[in-house]
Amino acid sequence: MPSTPQAERLSELELDALWTIYEGHSLVIEYPQQAGTDPYANAIMNVAFEGEEAVAEVAEIPLDVAQSLIAAGLLARSDDGPVLDEASWYDDELGCTVKAEEYVLSEDGTAVIEATADGPAPSAGGDWDDDEDDEDDEDDDEDDDWDDDEDGDEDEDNEWDDDEDGEDEEWDTEDDEDDDEDDDEDD
Repeated sequence: MPSTPQAERLSELELDALWTIYEGHSLVIEYPQQAGTDPYANAIMNVAFEGEEAVAEVAEIPLDVAQSLIAAGLLARSDDGPVLDEASWYDDELGCTVKAEEYVLSEDGTAVIEATADGPAPSAGGDWDDDEDDEDDEDDDEDDDWDDDEDGDEDEDNEWDDDEDGEDEEWDTEDDEDDDEDDDEDD
């Protein structure tokens, strides 16, 4: 599988965040213009309109992770969407203006996604059996053998087994009583 040096340097959290942004529309970092309110980052997963108001489904991305992806060149600033149509707005819930920056995957970010799309590279500890050599796969055929009675050649469900003396084994009478009750309820 192809790999990039950047993909190998990313932490699992950074790679997960990059994939989340890829699966959504973009990353938006919001900077509330109010003392004591910290900026935050969200991957925009979906946008719906309720009346004239756009409502976004978001996935929170830790701000430090978002900033490290930007610093690594995996995300590029987008001044023209795809989600934001304004760089600032007044937020009624916060009671202040919010400035925002939107980021999309850069070419390097896209290369990391493509390099990691097929799963972890074997050098990254992802050693899996790709069935090229089936000699060591002892249990591959076990699933095929578990129910050989599909054509009905053998006794149906082997409900009664004959003992060596020719007498049938007895069923537990409590089970029979339960079955009789179930049959009565079906009528």
